[in-house]
Amino acid sequence: MLRFCLLGALLFVPVVSTAADISVGGVSLQIPSPEGFSPVTPQMAELYELQKQFVAPTNDEFVTFIPDSEVSTALSGQIPDMSRRFTVQTAKSLTDASISTSDFNRLKTFSKAQNDELRKQVDREIPGLMKKISDGLAEKYDVDLALSASQMVPLPVHEESDRTLAHSSLVKYSMNDAVGNPTSYVVAVTATYVHVKDKVLLLYSYAEEAGLEWSRAASKQWARDVVLANPSDLHGSMKESPPSGLGMNWSWVAGALVGAIVGPLIVGWAVSRNKAS
Repeated sequence: MLRFCLLGALLFVPVVSTAADISVGGVSLQIPSPEGFSPVTPQMAELYELQKQFVAPTNDEFVTFIPDSEVSTALSGQIPDMSRRFTVQTAKSLTDASISTSDFNRLKTFSKAQNDELRKQVDREIPGLMKKISDGLAEKYDVDLALSASQMVPLPVHEESDRTLAHSSLVKYSMNDAVGNPTSYVVAVTATYVHVKDKVLLLYSYAEEAGLEWSRAASKQWARDVVLANPSDLHGSMKESPPSGLGMNWSWVAGALVGAIVGPLIVGWAVSRNKAS
């Protein structure tokens, strides 16, 4: 009898996945879960739909990871604590492109050399995008958050390898809280470009302001795991070997920075929604 009771209880324990399978331009990739995190699934219906509102229009998002401790909350239809999470995206313009090793090296050089100009471009785009997101949420959820990114502190590249490049930012956001009063919060964002199987992934790690170092350390390990999980086969190696085939239009890199800014808005939404509930 005890055996059957235990078996029945196990059926109601959320299944914690260790990896997610995605496809980028027809290339299959395996994304290991960051330690202590699990992917958001369609069964987490409320969160699964909500997160689509917080993706930059230049990017495609493939999977989001939330803390294992929040899985049961998400499965129950509630919005969990989103202060720490991970997402995997890529630029829409790169989905079907083959990125060689030479291309990726040029990307790293360009990102470091043009960092200031890219930030200025992002600053010009963000206000309009924030309003669009805020208006969309107001229409869908009947709430006026008045979202804005009031300050961004970019930090220099802190991690680089043959297949990765990582940098962080501290972003201050302003919004209306659950009762309509203005409030603000700061999020630490680590963005990592990862080159695997002739594709470039954008790995984002979000944390509270005090979690900057955690975000960097967790992102570094996660990026390594992603690279190890996706070794290039003969076909992929041939695609990565040619000289650079991409032109100098790197405007999508600014979109990657926009993605880093838009993603944390869900933190403010989660706090506001949970307080209102």
